Amino acid sequence: MRRNIGVFALVAGAVLVLVGSLLPVYRQSYRLAERLEFEVTAWNVRTITGPQPDTDEFRSSVQYGVPLVVAAGLLVLAVLFLRGRFAVVARFLAAGVPLMLIGVVWTVFQVFLRLAEGNRRVDPITVTTPGLGLWILAVACAVALAGGILVQLAPEPVVRAPEPGGPVVYRLPDAEEQEHVT
Repeated sequence: MRRNIGVFALVAGAVLVLVGSLLPVYRQSYRLAERLEFEVTAWNVRTITGPQPDTDEFRSSVQYGVPLVVAAGLLVLAVLFLRGRFAVVARFLAAGVPLMLIGVVWTVFQVFLRLAEGNRRVDPITVTTPGLGLWILAVACAVALAGGILVQLAPEPVVRAPEPGGPVVYRLPDAEEQEHVT
């Protein structure tokens, strides 16, 4: 049962990673001559208010999504191989990939914290707020880590019938019955 819950948690963690990578990770507002707002996902930067860029220069600037999708794919791969002959490799993946995922999300979170330092000024020019994607990625880390731990636990013992407490008596065939049998 624990192992099944672990498998479900690994799959749920992979789905949460994919959803979190598509949602805004953080949002930045600049108070300049005119208000300028950006929304950053794991794949691109979108301009919400302000002048729209003429080129797709921002589209390739943020690529947090690549390691996130690799981690989600490896989680699914671990689930697929858990029951086969590569179960040992799958258990290593189930243990290591959530740690990789935590490292990626930690990096994204540190970038957010660095950008949010401007919020502490008395009159901030830049305000950075976390997006829903950042929180979903944090939950995905916890769920995937729990799944990786549950998959590592020893399987539950098989319940066997109790052994008899007293002497065991077997009825042996009589001499007459042996003659008829042969």
